[in-house]
Amino acid sequence: MPDKESYIEDAKRRIAHLSYKLEQSEKRVRKLEQDNAELQRWVNDTCIPKLQELSDEMVQKYNFRKYRGRNWNQEVRHGQW
Repeated sequence: MPDKESYIEDAKRRIAHLSYKLEQSEKRVRKLEQDNAELQRWVNDTCIPKLQELSDEMVQKYNFRKYRGRNWNQEVRHGQW
């Protein structure tokens, strides 16, 4: 009988330990989900608008260099555009 009782006690301890580990893991998952949501908001509110601004600026600089010295009105009339 002592072997059966020690086996049951050992199983109870293992269950309690695993339950504790599960609870801790669930807390970490919730924290990571909150951090991820916060990061996503930051990306949407800060990074994407700034990236769009920089992209627009680069396009503007590229177009300025590409068409520098050209007379747009003349090119449109002569069909070069």
